[in-house]
Amino acid sequence: MPHAESNPWQRLRGKVAAEILVAPRTAVDPSNQGQWPEVPHRVVFYLEHNVLGKPWRDALALLAPIMLARRFEVTSVFNKLSTLHSRFGRLFEALGLAGMEDWNATKHVPMYLKSEILPGDTPGARKRFWMDYNSASKAMASWLMGLPEKRRPGYERFTLPVVPPFFVEGLIRDREITERQQRTRKAETGAVVPRFIAIRSEAHLRFNRVARLRRAYREALQNLGSETRFPVTFSYDEGGDNERGIPAQERLWFKIWDRRSFVQAHPEAYYWRTVSYARTGVGAFATDLNRPFVEFVRAERLVGDAPPAGLWFADLLKLGVVGQRPYYGSAENVREKRAWLASWGYANRPFRSEVAGLMTWPEAEITFMRCAQCRCQGVLLPVESLYASALFGLMAIDLFTTTGARINEVMQIRLTDGCIVRLKMPAPPGSEDQSVRFRYVLRLVPKGEKTNTPKDYFIGEQTKRLLVRVAQMLGEHYQLEPGQALPSVRFHAHNGRAHRFGSAPYLFQYSGGHMSGETISSCMRFLLHGMVFKTLQGKLVILKSHLLRHAFATHVVQVEKIPVDVVGAWLHQKDLATTDYYSKPTENMVAEAADVYLARIATQIDVDKAVLRSPQELQQLYDEARGKAGTLADVIGGQCVSHGYCAAKFACVGCAGKVPDPAKRGQVEKHKQWASLQVGYATKEGLLPEAERMKQLMRDCDGELAEMDLIESYQKDEERDIRIQVEP
Repeated sequence: MPHAESNPWQRLRGKVAAEILVAPRTAVDPSNQGQWPEVPHRVVFYLEHNVLGKPWRDALALLAPIMLARRFEVTSVFNKLSTLHSRFGRLFEALGLAGMEDWNATKHVPMYLKSEILPGDTPGARKRFWMDYNSASKAMASWLMGLPEKRRPGYERFTLPVVPPFFVEGLIRDREITERQQRTRKAETGAVVPRFIAIRSEAHLRFNRVARLRRAYREALQNLGSETRFPVTFSYDEGGDNERGIPAQERLWFKIWDRRSFVQAHPEAYYWRTVSYARTGVGAFATDLNRPFVEFVRAERLVGDAPPAGLWFADLLKLGVVGQRPYYGSAENVREKRAWLASWGYANRPFRSEVAGLMTWPEAEITFMRCAQCRCQGVLLPVESLYASALFGLMAIDLFTTTGARINEVMQIRLTDGCIVRLKMPAPPGSEDQSVRFRYVLRLVPKGEKTNTPKDYFIGEQTKRLLVRVAQMLGEHYQLEPGQALPSVRFHAHNGRAHRFGSAPYLFQYSGGHMSGETISSCMRFLLHGMVFKTLQGKLVILKSHLLRHAFATHVVQVEKIPVDVVGAWLHQKDLATTDYYSKPTENMVAEAADVYLARIATQIDVDKAVLRSPQELQQLYDEARGKAGTLADVIGGQCVSHGYCAAKFACVGCAGKVPDPAKRGQVEKHKQWASLQVGYATKEGLLPEAERMKQLMRDCDGELAEMDLIESYQKDEERDIRIQVEP
């Protein structure tokens, strides 16, 4: 058996029954030669810090290696352990049970499912407990039967008793619970879909705003002389367009401090000895620690009488609800934070970062800055951290809204030639431009893939630019030399699939740590905080990666008219029934059927009559389109990201499988002109359905041109120069 340091399972020695430590036909079997997966640190850590000391400790400790030996994903094992542990705790207390020998599964499980125990639990919670208990007990029973008969009695006492199906028949209302959950998800999706394109645009504009703040701060620092006395005030203007003569909308004012000047400017807020140290420059105020930092003072409106926009994230930093310890402070302060977050519809820790220095100050500065924030009127800004957080948030939003990828798949992106692949293609025959074309694809392992075989996720030019920008930011963050590779970091240890991915130069990393799904989602919410989404019932909706995946599926099926089976292939979903659920029309779509935006959809698709083609037909479609369409061909108005076959049957304008390119605006405009001529011809000939089809094509052109306008606006905004004013 490996030494305890190399095998976390040995940490349970003396804390659970000795038989469990050497359970046969599992990874902890002394005769194991690698045929059964090891129990990962994450599972052992959970057992150590949650389950030990409870009556069900031996049962759950045995369950873990058994399920892993049966090739359950680590996430499934962890989720089952946590569900069973939390529910056993409440059930044993409610029933007054002292030990597992008092647990009568055939009696107590039906009582719980009938709400005779813990009546406040939701139907969904009851269903989850039953599914996990039933799965766990059957796995243990199957394992037990596989043991030699003489060894079974020694382990039977640790297994969870199986409940025969007739004891619970009719007690689980699967369909009712599932439909309720799906209605909730579709209501949330319906709040997002109408603003699906605007989300991408707003994310880019906000990132540009942070990038200008960072540039202005750096320029202000460069303009300071060696004899500069802090604080220094500077400002710059936001909004407007100098080239077009549009005046700026507002002016942002800032102060640059160092530690010494800040403490000396607020002597009443600090202990006298701290003020003395700041004056003499010793201790925490020594020269190498006395780094400058910036305070956002105010925003003033220059045009009109509307309130200034300022910085959308200012309140988040002022209240201190971002970073690794969002609920730091006194009990009263924590209550205020929770109440403020609840007013926005947030729950738990929506802006929590598990990586040091994201959305907050570096570890070495956080204590001083947290105290300083309480002592100033403005908002202290960790500029470099905010820039990185906004860029990660933008990268995630771009990937979720253009590829429909899951967050676990996004976490796998690595800056290696095995993950980011460039395809070199010859120019199409007969085209004026015969230069070589390049396309890019991400190769990632989707959920449900039993082997580590990657699948293709094609990306457009904008996504490629963002990948480069993130890589450049990380190179600067790590102070890498030109050409030096990013550091390899371990895949986030608490992710359920971490055992499948080793250390690598992952794109989503910072401060030497791989970003978890929660941290990536926090960056995304940070970037879009203040964009309010509500269901028809008025409930606030919080953006999550999986919600954007649902919105992507709904958008491409309902708005862009892509068949359900094709979208299933894009999302790498094996069950088309799941794709159909993802993409069903939202309540908003049904309620607003008379709206012009949705009227365009109504003339084109009826999702209830969507034809799910057979695999043979899909293969035929692929063969017909190969070399003629898709990722290996130029398309009108942009770049195709639909791999292998043509999702829209060569109707590229309006297709969700294409990322619009403003440089190809002329192609779409000419296509619209052609469609306009066809409308007249078809009407004259009495071909009314054809005329309607051409009208729809014109509307598709208008929609695509409008999206190009948005892309051009944030690209131009990205390049907009700033003029800072430094006050003497």
